[in-house]
Amino acid sequence: MLGFDRPLKPLWIYKFIQTVEIGHKISTYKNEFDSILWELDGKEGKRKVRTVLSRYFLKSENNSRNKTIEHTPMIGICKRYPLKEIKPLLLYYLLIRSQVLRILTKMIYELYGPKEDINYLFLRKKIVEKFGDRDISARSLRNFLSTLEAFDVLKLNKNNITWNLPLDINEMNMCYMLKFYSDEYKKSPFIILEDIEEYLFMYFKMPDVLKIIKKYHGKLWEYSVRVNQRIILIDNNFDWSTDNIYKIFYGNK
Repeated sequence: MLGFDRPLKPLWIYKFIQTVEIGHKISTYKNEFDSILWELDGKEGKRKVRTVLSRYFLKSENNSRNKTIEHTPMIGICKRYPLKEIKPLLLYYLLIRSQVLRILTKMIYELYGPKEDINYLFLRKKIVEKFGDRDISARSLRNFLSTLEAFDVLKLNKNNITWNLPLDINEMNMCYMLKFYSDEYKKSPFIILEDIEEYLFMYFKMPDVLKIIKKYHGKLWEYSVRVNQRIILIDNNFDWSTDNIYKIFYGNK
């Protein structure tokens, strides 16, 4: 099991990504990264945060040991948009890239849903039973819950955890979320709407998804209806770079 070694804050992620350039070695940014993590004590804690951030945001899934910054969609997005607008995307991209966080999210969804208070001790017991490695699983859960608190999704009160309001999703967020879901999770340009796992969107206040899908039909994807299935085919020939997609949402502003 690949654990989640440190909690992350959205500002850390955003500033990290804004700092880097594709093709450069990650190690060349150590001093800049340490400055961003000024509130953390100790070299080891900062190193582990750098490792987690680099794994999910600066490298492709199949190249986790690479020491060079690769192209990931979040790099362009963070360099183009303010943090306030893309904060939900940072959390969703982290979730969609991390299997352990998806498993934890699914368990929270099945045990409590997005509204019922969470009993931390009971949830930790269930997580340990599932994974079998007490130290890694309990630490991963604690770090993920702290991350959700940093994103203002949860409020941690010792052993009782309550929900804040879910993160608002605008049209641009939703389109990118569908793209991430297709590329990073399904590994296919085809998305069957009836098959989308609801738990993957439990931290977000979803807009009218079907309305958005129809609006961007012919621009970002093809939408079709078959017997008992609504399907979108992501257009991977379209350049999903931030300049092109920015014009779709905002024109020439």
